[in-house]
Amino acid sequence: MNKLLKKLYEEIWVPYFGRILMLFSTWIEGEEPVDKDNQTFDLRDKEK
Repeated sequence: MNKLLKKLYEEIWVPYFGRILMLFSTWIEGEEPVDKDNQTFDLRDKEK
């Protein structure tokens, strides 16, 4: 169960919620982020 939740968090929650937050912050601030194409963070374990 723990691995399923972790997988859902890494593969679904973080990417989609991050994009939604970026849209809201862009709308609130009224300007585009400077490096919006380079805003990624990999949460996956490197050791598999």
